[in-house]
Amino acid sequence: MHSVFKKPIAVWLSLFLVVLMGGFAFAMLSSPDLNAQVEIARAALERARTAQRIDFSASDITVSPHDAEQLEARKILFIAKMLPLVAAENGRILAQRRTVEHTSSPTQRNALALAYGLKPGHASKNALLKRIDILPPSLVLAQAAIESAWGTSRFAREGNALFGERTFDPDAPGISPKRASGFKVKSFATLQGSVRSYMRTLNTHRAYQALRERRAVLRAKGLALSGWDLAHHLKAYSELGTDYISMITTTIEANRLGDFDTIEAAQN
Repeated sequence: MHSVFKKPIAVWLSLFLVVLMGGFAFAMLSSPDLNAQVEIARAALERARTAQRIDFSASDITVSPHDAEQLEARKILFIAKMLPLVAAENGRILAQRRTVEHTSSPTQRNALALAYGLKPGHASKNALLKRIDILPPSLVLAQAAIESAWGTSRFAREGNALFGERTFDPDAPGISPKRASGFKVKSFATLQGSVRSYMRTLNTHRAYQALRERRAVLRAKGLALSGWDLAHHLKAYSELGTDYISMITTTIEANRLGDFDTIEAAQN
């Protein structure tokens, strides 16, 4: 008996093959671009390590780490995308630091005191300098990698949220977690906004005072700031406690992120 289903099945099979082959064709077309971007990013990072300067911008990396299937490729794309953003924010902070060091304008100092969570008119120069300082790129990159799964998390993809910062303000921009309630993960219009917010948190929140004190000691001794060193003062950042510190230091070491700590911050 002739089945009325034979023709439709054949049709659907043909359509499936067309779609499947189309997917293969798309992959073949997109793969070279992805591979090229990975190699561009890899070369840029090696130049940065060798020359100790950044000669590329975040916009030069045009594909997302999420687009790469291989973890190593994701890491390369993520670090190359993030490093110029970290350098730019550190450059902005250094410019503010120079203002504190060299200006006698009460207006400027009061504005910076307010921006860094201190009481205007009552903040000493020393108190300002303890807060207005850079963070080692290795530390920033390692935390961003951990908190965003190398830029592939839902929070990173949907809200440029790289550091898992929480907000309890119902009116603040944010993304609600699927497995928790009572807070949102802060979201941002740009990746740079996420970097800026994170750095301000470490530079102002009372939970990270020990980090700021250690940084000031290193400064006073004329020693370079080390992400591996400062990571040991971030126990309060995660509920994992000391295990979280181990995650940061391991990430720094395994990916040679410490190489970037001596790179000059981008000048504004």
